[in-house]
Amino acid sequence: MALALSGCQSLAPTKPAPELARERLEQSLKLLGSTQASDAKRARAQTQYRRMLERVLPAIAEGEVAPELIMAPADPSDWRDPQDLAEIDPVRRPLKADSGLQRPGLGAPAVGSIIPGGANAPRRGYRIPITALALPAPEADQLRVALADPLRVESIDLGPVAGPRDQRQPLPVAMDLEAPLDATRALGPGPLAGLRYLLRADRFAGQSRLTFLQPFDPDKRPLVLVHGLMTTPQMWNRLVRELMADPSVREHYQFWFFYYPTAQPVPLSAMQLREELDQAVAVHGPTKPIVLVGYSMGGVLSRAQITGLDAVAAEQIVPGVSQLPASSPVRQALIFEPRDDISRAIFMFTPHRGSRLATFNVALWVSRLIRLPNWVRNELELVTDRLAGLESDRIPTSIQGLSPDSPFLAALDQAEISVPMHSVIGNRGRRGELSRSSDGVVPYWSAHLPSAESEVIVPTGHGGFAHPLAVQELIRILHEDLAVVSSEW
Repeated sequence: MALALSGCQSLAPTKPAPELARERLEQSLKLLGSTQASDAKRARAQTQYRRMLERVLPAIAEGEVAPELIMAPADPSDWRDPQDLAEIDPVRRPLKADSGLQRPGLGAPAVGSIIPGGANAPRRGYRIPITALALPAPEADQLRVALADPLRVESIDLGPVAGPRDQRQPLPVAMDLEAPLDATRALGPGPLAGLRYLLRADRFAGQSRLTFLQPFDPDKRPLVLVHGLMTTPQMWNRLVRELMADPSVREHYQFWFFYYPTAQPVPLSAMQLREELDQAVAVHGPTKPIVLVGYSMGGVLSRAQITGLDAVAAEQIVPGVSQLPASSPVRQALIFEPRDDISRAIFMFTPHRGSRLATFNVALWVSRLIRLPNWVRNELELVTDRLAGLESDRIPTSIQGLSPDSPFLAALDQAEISVPMHSVIGNRGRRGELSRSSDGVVPYWSAHLPSAESEVIVPTGHGGFAHPLAVQELIRILHEDLAVVSSEW
C-alpha cells in the first residue's frame, strides 16, 4: 500500500546533528523522488539518506530525542512507536532484491526489540523489522521521522518535497526480514538441546510452551509448527525463511512454535499442545482459524488436535482410565474432543502407525537412559506399561509410544479427522512399489493417509522437511487454505 508521511510527527534531536541538516535531506529526497534524476544520482542520494538515518536511530533508542516529540503516527498497525522499543539496531549490510526477505528502497532497515513481549513472546523478547523514514520539518534543525513496519508499508509518496506531482513517483520502502530472524530467539535453542531434553526431560526449563515469532496480529492466521523427536523449534529455521519469502504467506500468516521435551509419552505431549493452544486463544482471542504443521512425532501431536477419543476408545488404551478424576493428566491425555478452531493440518514425514525403529534394540536402549520429569513419573505410576502399549516395568517414553504396537496410535488412526489434511512423505530412494518405500525412519505404509486431500512424495530422507518440493507443496496448501477459508469462516 502507498502511504503519505504528511501526518508524521516531528522529532527534534537534543544534540546538534549536522548530518541531518534540512538542506541535505531535502536534496536527497528530491533526487530520490524525481523521475528526472539519473540512476547514479539516486543511488548516491539513497546512500546518504540511509546513513543519516542510521546515525539518528541510536539517539532515538537511548532517549536522546525529546520523548514528547516521539509520538507514533495515527495508524499504529503500520508504524512503530519508538517508546515501545527497548533497542533499535540499524542493519548495516546491503539489501538484495532476490532473497524474497529483503527489498531495496527508501529508508534505513533496522531491528527493533520489544522486551518483555507478553505471554507468548520469546524469553528474550521479540525482534521485529522496522524501517526508519525521515522528512525535514518546516522548522530549521528539526527532523520529521517515523518507524515503518515494512511488512505493511510497501511504498511511500514523498509529497511536495520531491517536486511537482508530475515529476515524482512513489518509492518502495526498504525491508530486511533476515536480520530480525537472525536475532530472534523465538525458535529456541539449537539441535543439541533436542538430544539433551530427550535424555534429560526432567531438566526441561519449565513446562512446554507456545512461542510466537512476532507479536500477535489479529489480522493474520496462526500457523502452528510442531517439531519432532529429539529436535527443537530451531529445526524450522530454514523452512520459515522459505515461507516468509512468499509475499502471500507472510501477509496472511503468523508463525507460532510449540516447544516440548520429546521424551515424555506422546499422549501427554499432545495434551500439552492442546493446553498451550487453549491459553493462547484465551489471551489473544484470534478470530481466524489455525493451520497445523507437524513434523514426524509432531505430526502425531497435531493429529490429536483434530481428532477426538471418547471413553470407550481410551479404555482400550488404559483400562480404568475413565474412572480417574477429571483433573487427572492421564485421563485428559486420553479422553478429549477435536478442536473447532483449526481449518487444516499438514503432516510432514509423520509415523501415523508408528515405526519399527522404535522397537529396535538401540532405540529401547536409548529409552532406558531417558529421565522424565517427576510430575510425569508420579502421574504414570499406576499405568506404567499400558500408556505406550508395551508390557514393561518401566515408565513409557515417546520412543515406545511410536511403536507400531502402540494402542494410542491405533486409536488415533481409527478416529475420524475433523478437518482437511495433507501429507508430505519422504522416499529415500527405493524404486518400485511405493507401498514398500520409506524415508529411512518412517515407512510409506505408516505415513500414508487414504483420506488426505493431497499427498506429495519427496525424494529425500526423514530430515528433508525443507526440501524444495516439500516447501513448494506447503506454500501451495497455505495458498489453497486462504482461498477456502476466506469464503467459509
